Amino acid sequence: MSQMFGRDRELAEALAALEAAASGSPQVLLVGGDAGIGKTTLTTAIAEEAQVRGFRVLVGHCLDIDDGVPLRPVREALREAVAGQADADLPPVSRRLAPYLRGESDQASVDELGVVVGEQVAQGPVLLVLEDLHWADRSTIDLATTVARTARGRLCLLLTYRADEVNRHHPFFAPLTELGRGSGALRLGLTALGEESISEIVRTRGLDDEGVSRQVVERSEGNPLYAEELLAAGPDGLPEQLGALLLARVDALGDTTRSLLRLASAHGSRIDPELVADASGLDAAAVDASLREALATNVVRQVGSHLDFRHGLLREAVYGDLMPGERAQAHRLLAEAAERTAGTDASLAVLGVAAFHWHAAHDLPRAYQASVRAGLAAHKLGLPEGIAHLERALELYDRVPHDGRPVRAELLAVLALLHRRCAEFDRGRAVIAQALDAVTETADPRAVARVYTMYVYTDFVPEGYVGQEEALDRAVAGLGDELSEELADTMSVRAELMMRLERLSEGEELAPRVVELGASLGLPAVEATGWWVRAVCSLGRGRPDEAARHFHTAADVARRGGELHRAYQHEVERLVELVSGVDTHRGVELADELWREANAAGYPRSGRKAACRVVNGLVNLGRLDAARGVMDALRSTGPVDDIDSGGAHVGLMIAQGEVRSALEADRRRMILVRQFAAFPNPEEVLLHVRVLLANGLVVEALEVADEYSAWVERSDFPIVLGVLAHVLYLALEASRAAGRPPDPELLARADRLLSRADAGLGGSMVGWEHGVSVLSATALRADLRGEPTADLWRTAYDAAVQVGAGFALPFRLRLVQALLAEGERDEARTSLPEVVADAKAMGMNGVLEEAVKLGRRHRIPVPGDDRPSKLDILTSREREVLDVLATGATNKAIAERLFISEKTVSVHVTNLLAKLGVTNRTEAAAVFKDLAVADPS
Repeated sequence: MSQMFGRDRELAEALAALEAAASGSPQVLLVGGDAGIGKTTLTTAIAEEAQVRGFRVLVGHCLDIDDGVPLRPVREALREAVAGQADADLPPVSRRLAPYLRGESDQASVDELGVVVGEQVAQGPVLLVLEDLHWADRSTIDLATTVARTARGRLCLLLTYRADEVNRHHPFFAPLTELGRGSGALRLGLTALGEESISEIVRTRGLDDEGVSRQVVERSEGNPLYAEELLAAGPDGLPEQLGALLLARVDALGDTTRSLLRLASAHGSRIDPELVADASGLDAAAVDASLREALATNVVRQVGSHLDFRHGLLREAVYGDLMPGERAQAHRLLAEAAERTAGTDASLAVLGVAAFHWHAAHDLPRAYQASVRAGLAAHKLGLPEGIAHLERALELYDRVPHDGRPVRAELLAVLALLHRRCAEFDRGRAVIAQALDAVTETADPRAVARVYTMYVYTDFVPEGYVGQEEALDRAVAGLGDELSEELADTMSVRAELMMRLERLSEGEELAPRVVELGASLGLPAVEATGWWVRAVCSLGRGRPDEAARHFHTAADVARRGGELHRAYQHEVERLVELVSGVDTHRGVELADELWREANAAGYPRSGRKAACRVVNGLVNLGRLDAARGVMDALRSTGPVDDIDSGGAHVGLMIAQGEVRSALEADRRRMILVRQFAAFPNPEEVLLHVRVLLANGLVVEALEVADEYSAWVERSDFPIVLGVLAHVLYLALEASRAAGRPPDPELLARADRLLSRADAGLGGSMVGWEHGVSVLSATALRADLRGEPTADLWRTAYDAAVQVGAGFALPFRLRLVQALLAEGERDEARTSLPEVVADAKAMGMNGVLEEAVKLGRRHRIPVPGDDRPSKLDILTSREREVLDVLATGATNKAIAERLFISEKTVSVHVTNLLAKLGVTNRTEAAAVFKDLAVADPS
């Protein structure tokens, strides 16, 4: 084990964490402290012990240069995962990313690299070490937090950072706080060593001199690195400042080695021999000899396959010793070498290095060009590192000459898109406003069109600026009739905007034109968008089978264009319609296949979405045990209350009768939904209101229904109008049951929505979740008008059966309720026990509880409800009267509801009070509620 002083307690705690990780409980070690305090020494000791215990140790180092290259330390660590192995022997995602890990490609995402970590853990225990997170890029921080949050199996994640640099403004501050609160997290904050430990360091160097020891203790202030450097400098060279002390060892080197290290210090702590050799003009042999000398004198150290300055402070001292002109020249040489090495086809990594060095060399034109190229490359890959590059380019924009493209407004628009992708909404709005101001300076109509198109993509509309539709009108007007990529993009975005604005007719007109433009110009992304819009329009008209076909076509086109992420997105949208009733059984099968395929291909988010469709389909089929199994599998890979999984999780809990847990999860889900959509999909609203009503939150449910139904009145999507009518009728029905008469204005709005839906759908409705929702709205409207509903609920139930037995069961219960209300007891007495038996078999406890209560109220025996109840002594009519009375209704209201005279109601109330042994209506209502909600199990 590496020699270490004064860290016995920290090492013991870390080894205990390794034991826990080895047993299958993931651990996160956070090793923090000031520069030179011993983080690397402790980490090395932990890594050596991990290797002894059979762990595979993967180590990556963050660098102290701002070149904007993402995930460099992750690539370094995971490179060991593919080293020495044939690609054919690697797991699927590791095999696909092998070129990236070897530095031959820039194509990799945080999600994909997280999958690679999981693949390594599946093969055996892993210690993943990421050092110096205070220098980490945002993508590396994202990966560290993602792996820590979703880790499963035998994994220990070890992160080091300089505590004195991670203040509350640092990008690692918030993630560090979150990491420290996670399950299996251990913070090892390293503080100054005590006097005895520093003295021990002195003794191990053969200097058993009390005076030297005391001086080192005082001068080092407990920092072991300072102590080591003071001792290494020797008794005759003890300098006054640490920087001078560190430079003393460099000054002792040969001239060539010293010059090489001074040049290398401008590139950061990691030494790139190839880059430095090119920049220095030395041949390979001279560079090799110099680096060997630096290694031999411990100025440079070897870390895996890399060479680093022995410590960041040493590199800082060497760099700080350069005169300003020498620094600029060093950066210029390194920038020229980077561009020579890369040639014309520069990778994002090389572009980032070049941009950094040109800027540091004060060559502003070249710094601008490299920053633009790096920023646009990062944007294309969806990486947040593009923000820093584009901000640098914009800072230089007015100080350098231009060739006309991109214009300032374009750079600002791309920057706004990146801010939105990073959920930095306030900053994104401010930047897009600047882009709209700057676009007035632009005479090129294509550039104007590109800016306005990106403006609509951001979905930000700053107050006082041109609206999104007008912006697209201006873009089209400027482009004229000539076919171009810009025109195709503009038309594509307009079609998408029509969908967001719920304007079906305009979307139907635009979609074929977008498909044609994309196909004729060879733009698969545009063509796929056209098919997607056609699919959404088909949904709006109540044609889910047609929509599923269009989604499938959109996926094929996207796949042909190499946009695999988008292809999976469209396939998931197709699966939504299949499991919603187009072909539920087949949808479940295909969703299960896509779940595994997307995970294997390195798209775990698409995989999770597909798995959620499996859950939805299994719930619809009444296979709740299987649905729970899939949800447990999802839970093992991450949270299940996020925006992707939350709806499936909440729907499953409602089916299981877990209404309080569903409410907690649903509130978290809707917070996320509202962040990403001004108006959620209608099924999101319907589920939300169902959860609220299941928990008795009638007033809140009515407010939600009011808000969204008012918004949707401007829509011309018939199916959306119908589903929102269903939502509003449900809330109004619950309000009436709670003793409050339906609001006439809301009732009139619901009627308008349903009438418009019926007109747009043409009265034909297939077995499909949304279609059943519209049929249910029709039945609820009749009930609120006091009209018979049994035939209407029968129609809804027959359509629901085509979706699945589980989905249909609540509608069968509504049919039984309607039959009883209309005096059709024979059919009800046959159906209700079957509903109870099916609910028990499926595990649909919510339906089961309501069915048992209904049986008690109407004295219909149901399986498993053999306990006597005080309510059994009431006649059927007395039970009906009590049911309404419990809502707070007056005798007059009861008479109107049950179509009997007020005098008859009075007689029934008197009789039921006597039978229940209570003296007033309030006590009778309390007895009813206590007995009616009793646990039926």
